[in-house]
Amino acid sequence: MNKINSFTVKSANLGDVQVTHRDCPLCGRNNDDVPDHKLSYDVWTIKQCPECDFVYIDRGPDYEKLFTDLSWEVTSKIEETRRADLRPVSYRASKATRIRMALLPRKNIHEMVTNWVSEGNVVDLGCGEGTVPGTYGPSFTPYGVEISTELATTANNNLSASGGGCINAPTLEGLKTFPDNFFSAATLRSYLEHESNPLPVLQEVFRTLRPGGVAIVKVPNFASINRAVMGPKWCGLRFPDHLNYFTPKTLKKMANKAGFVVKTGLTYKLPTSDNMYAVLLKPNE
Repeated sequence: MNKINSFTVKSANLGDVQVTHRDCPLCGRNNDDVPDHKLSYDVWTIKQCPECDFVYIDRGPDYEKLFTDLSWEVTSKIEETRRADLRPVSYRASKATRIRMALLPRKNIHEMVTNWVSEGNVVDLGCGEGTVPGTYGPSFTPYGVEISTELATTANNNLSASGGGCINAPTLEGLKTFPDNFFSAATLRSYLEHESNPLPVLQEVFRTLRPGGVAIVKVPNFASINRAVMGPKWCGLRFPDHLNYFTPKTLKKMANKAGFVVKTGLTYKLPTSDNMYAVLLKPNE
């Protein structure tokens, strides 16, 4: 199990940061004895669990810090600096593989939801301002969970117009406010890689989905060819807000552990793509 005691680390870019130790989010193994992965950076040590092969950062920043001192705007600037220091070889490698983006357009999360369910309550985890789930048709009632108070206020206004609303809380706490079998679908779009407790969140998603409901997941693909080519300049690396680095195998392991059956299409987990998708199905009882 993860330790709850927090401690301070001194980051070269961020200064003093309050963090908590993380055991493997998939199998719970303490990997202090495992050598740091070569992609580790600054104080953010990446571990690859020898028990289940899951890749993750073993120091998780305080939740609130991820939305204030460690906001997307802050970490984006840090990433730009980090990657610029690694040029020019990796930059040329990225250009050489950029054709993959034209060959593999992004999937429409709404279409993926409506391919599986035709109506009901749908929740977006880490919904931001709530503009995306608010565009479902009248047969759906959109909900969101968002930790940022400012974003959640805007999201609640947007989603309430369609009969839903937004819970302002960390995702795990927010999901616990909903009853069993409440949702027909959940969307986890570029979310699960940020979550300190991905398995408990998936377990709560499973509980709140009705039988036959689905969770649509999009995460960076750590098994992609581009990750191997780009190394530390891979676009899926973000320190410290990307805490989890999934492969198709480890995503399936975690989803299965939460109770889901994993469905994937032909283009959902291609090694030529930086991202991968999965449909997590809650079996009918």
